[in-house]
Amino acid sequence: MITVHECTEWTFRAPGSPIPADRTPITMTLRLGGHTARVPGFWDGDDVYRVRFAAPLAGTWTWETSSEHAALNALSGTLEVGEGEHRGPVRVAAGFHFAHADGTPFRPVGATAYNLLHQSDDRIDTTVRATREAGMNKFRFMVFPQAGDRVGRIPELMPFEKRSDGSWDPSRPVPAFFQRLDRLVQAFGDAGIQADVLIFNAYDQGFFGLDRMTEEEDAVYLRYLVARLSAYENVWWSLCNEFDVITDRPRERWTRMGELLRSIDPHDHLRSIHNWMDIYDNNQPWVTHASIQNGSATIDFGRALLYRDVYEKPIVLDEIKYEGDISDRWGDLSAAELVRRMWITTVSGCYVTHGESFVLPDGGLHMVEGGEFQGQSAVRAGFLRRILDELEIAGLDPIDKWDDPAYVAGAPRRQYLQYLPTAPETWTFRLPQGNVGERLEIGDRFAIDVIDTWNMTVTPTGRVFTLTEVQRNDAYAHDDAPLELPAGEALALRITRLA
Repeated sequence: MITVHECTEWTFRAPGSPIPADRTPITMTLRLGGHTARVPGFWDGDDVYRVRFAAPLAGTWTWETSSEHAALNALSGTLEVGEGEHRGPVRVAAGFHFAHADGTPFRPVGATAYNLLHQSDDRIDTTVRATREAGMNKFRFMVFPQAGDRVGRIPELMPFEKRSDGSWDPSRPVPAFFQRLDRLVQAFGDAGIQADVLIFNAYDQGFFGLDRMTEEEDAVYLRYLVARLSAYENVWWSLCNEFDVITDRPRERWTRMGELLRSIDPHDHLRSIHNWMDIYDNNQPWVTHASIQNGSATIDFGRALLYRDVYEKPIVLDEIKYEGDISDRWGDLSAAELVRRMWITTVSGCYVTHGESFVLPDGGLHMVEGGEFQGQSAVRAGFLRRILDELEIAGLDPIDKWDDPAYVAGAPRRQYLQYLPTAPETWTFRLPQGNVGERLEIGDRFAIDVIDTWNMTVTPTGRVFTLTEVQRNDAYAHDDAPLELPAGEALALRITRLA
């Protein structure tokens, strides 16, 4: 039996010429009690049409179709949906965080290989496996092929047929191209990894010409893409990678495309748009979370968290520079420096994406082609994700974001994570009181685990710290001896109040 949030696919056949993708070939309306879903279908080659749907509720759904083609019109049936283990799409939760549709918290720590879809099958398989083994749970890649420096592979498949004048015709999609995309999304899903799909590509720059389509043609492609992928529970939508590189499109065009995406997705996946220099107005209603490129925001505590105040949405720093060995300033970080920036981002109440830019034997980079990770930071990014998944709270929020010199985040009076980029010899128990949430009280008792962010160890101290003084801004455990630490190491303290 199909279960809740599991992708269900219907296959229909209709003889004759394919219905062009600028017209929705088939629409399925599904009902369960007072819940109604209208799901667009798509042409998948020859005389084959498909509809994909992931039911959000268990029960007996009824369905019927409508289409301009008689063979696809007025069909009907039922779909039995039972309870299962699928957690459903990831959505915004607790203001600045994420959770699956069933309420299970999701803490994204991702990776990037922009041109992954256009690599060999072996390279794709290796990338999915390496990402899973490193412990990361989100992956960013583009649908359209990338051109430019460090890109050596010209794809065998392109997304659309061409017109007689050489321009692309999105009303005639190439099924084999999108079937390959299906398989990649499914492979990430099977590995427990969210597929962050970059819909448009700023790095065509006229080489392929896919960036020259009109707004109407972009909309045809967008509708087809959503019809194919929306039912997969592990999909995130990112409207474009570095959208502001495309300088001939007004901001309003991106907004209209984002609003269209929001209106046509029957499964309501997460939506964002990624920048180069000019950050998009992420206050727009269609944007669910801010996907931001800014390496400088991760250097010191207090920078990245300002995005939270501006947008009041989850913040994902999807590009913060790369561990690598190239001469470009964005791709020469050491592993230790990238790990440090990832932890600073995390205790700023934001989320982060890992990346590598080591030169591969073919001259490419991992952040373009994927493959095995070459550096030392990837597995430590996975360790960070493990620490986040062990939290007893929805996510990390800055405790005293205005005037606290310590890198502390968490949920007041419940659980805290304090980052020590260079640990002192001893640490005296002190917590910021914060300005919102539950207030600390004298007698509150806490346990502490020492987290080595480089050696990836978690060591319980075996001690209990009891508050003896609570001031307006700070709380102390004066009767407890300072905690001895390995001085100079990059550590984090997980501080949990005992019931």
